[in-house]
Amino acid sequence: MQSRALLFLLSGALLAGCASDPGTKPEEELQAARTAIGEADSAEADAVEPALLTAAREKVNSAEALIEEQRYDEARRLLEQAEVDAQLAEARALTQEVRNELGDLRASIDSLRRNLESQN
Repeated sequence: MQSRALLFLLSGALLAGCASDPGTKPEEELQAARTAIGEADSAEADAVEPALLTAAREKVNSAEALIEEQRYDEARRLLEQAEVDAQLAEARALTQEVRNELGDLRASIDSLRRNLESQN
């Protein structure tokens, strides 16, 4: 009977130890989120998607606080969200840049067309 009680206590202690294990520090996720924000900054995403880029930065800041508290799983989730937010902001900024360039090209084509028509 005592061996069962001892086994039960050891099992409980092992489970408690596993439950309190914070896991691995999300260093790669933190770097990926920071890189994505930097790339979004380079694409001038603040001009197109300021709220989305601000949200990404705030999530990184919150994740850093969670890392200090060794709440790695929560931090990891926030960092993954921040990376996606920053990538989306960058993609939207690049899309807007292409749209602007396309508009400029169309205006140039229209101008050339008018010049050709006036010469005939």
